[in-house]
Amino acid sequence: MGLLTENMRGDPFMIRFMQKAGEFFRKTKDNWLIDVSFGVTVDFWVTVFTVDTVDMVEEYMSQLPNNVVPRTNSSGEKLREKQLLVQLPRQDLSVAYCRHLTTQTERKVYEEFVNARNEIALDIGYVSSNINKAMECHKCSGILETNEMAVIAPKLGDSTGWHPACFTCQTCEQLLVDLTYCVKDNQIYCERHYAELHKPRCSACDEIMR
Repeated sequence: MGLLTENMRGDPFMIRFMQKAGEFFRKTKDNWLIDVSFGVTVDFWVTVFTVDTVDMVEEYMSQLPNNVVPRTNSSGEKLREKQLLVQLPRQDLSVAYCRHLTTQTERKVYEEFVNARNEIALDIGYVSSNINKAMECHKCSGILETNEMAVIAPKLGDSTGWHPACFTCQTCEQLLVDLTYCVKDNQIYCERHYAELHKPRCSACDEIMR
């Protein structure tokens, strides 16, 4: 089953998210076809590249740990599916999956949180295949040389970059699935741990508490 059901496909944020994510899929000679959680089968690249070539895709993938590369029927594909559910909890994205919003006030507080997060924090990074100036990796502080490949998080500006394998959540240190991130205090987080910076999470139902 995919991550999104009919209810979630009607959610305004998820519509925008799917439209934006759709920009990340390109055609490549390798077998990257998987059933992504939007309910369709697409050519999967993980990210968008500033130069649309197969060589750049291969270079990006070569810089990731082999176990996370989402080739068809690989452990990397299974890990990606798992990480989608962990890093982007359904109940954090759509009221349709919140079982404990029993009053209009609770629903309003939830929607205000989601709308604020979507506006100020949540975004999708992109890969620049050849940065035009040297910069320091935001995580490891190593130098990204001019014309080197880097991941850019638009919420932090084009002059802030990461090595591909360094684009990880500040809390769990897991590679951010499909380059989806939230930003707070100049650091990047998966959506799960961003939400937990603001609200406690119930250990039983895994919903954030209002």
